[in-house]
Amino acid sequence: MRSIILTAVLFLALAAFAEGQQEAPTAPESRPTRTPVSYGLVIDNSGSFRPILEKVIKLASGIIDENNPGDEGFLVTFVDTPKIVLRQEITASKAELRDAVENMFIEGGMTAMVDAVKSSADYLSQNAKTDSDRPKALILITDGDERKSSSQLDDVLKMLKASKIKVFVIAIAEEKIYAKIIDRLSKETGGTKYMPKTQEEITVTVKSVSAAIRAK
Repeated sequence: MRSIILTAVLFLALAAFAEGQQEAPTAPESRPTRTPVSYGLVIDNSGSFRPILEKVIKLASGIIDENNPGDEGFLVTFVDTPKIVLRQEITASKAELRDAVENMFIEGGMTAMVDAVKSSADYLSQNAKTDSDRPKALILITDGDERKSSSQLDDVLKMLKASKIKVFVIAIAEEKIYAKIIDRLSKETGGTKYMPKTQEEITVTVKSVSAAIRAK
């Protein structure tokens, strides 16, 4: 009888020990690192953007807020070709980028969107960090209305593909979006076009763009 009791006690002790071992906490999984990226914000500042400028500023600032250590970006604004302006040189500073975005202003002129993309791609190619696996992207915020570029779209697309620069378009407008050129810029470079309307859609777009520009 005593041997039976001792055996039962030993069995219960071993079972309790085994259960305790199974429930022991494991080390938390490390979060995956996000690939550093070099990118340019290329933003329409023509008259059609006057009613939505504040919305565009918040949208661009949200993208900047998603930057991680190692990311770098710059800001180009555009109207006509003489008014394609590098507002902020390439930098890792979120504060510098936000300040530049918040100081954007609307000007009159015939929109030269394709020229602005070419100018921005040239700058990105020449000034981005040279890590072999670092993605390069342009984030074009526009209604897609092209009026007076001297650059040919086919030539700009060839240059973008040769430089491995993807174009991600955020198409936004008070009234009409002109899809023809921005569809080609996004699709033929491996980028994506987004068309957010509500604030909720803008918030989702900011997160989606931030993830998409890092894809290799």
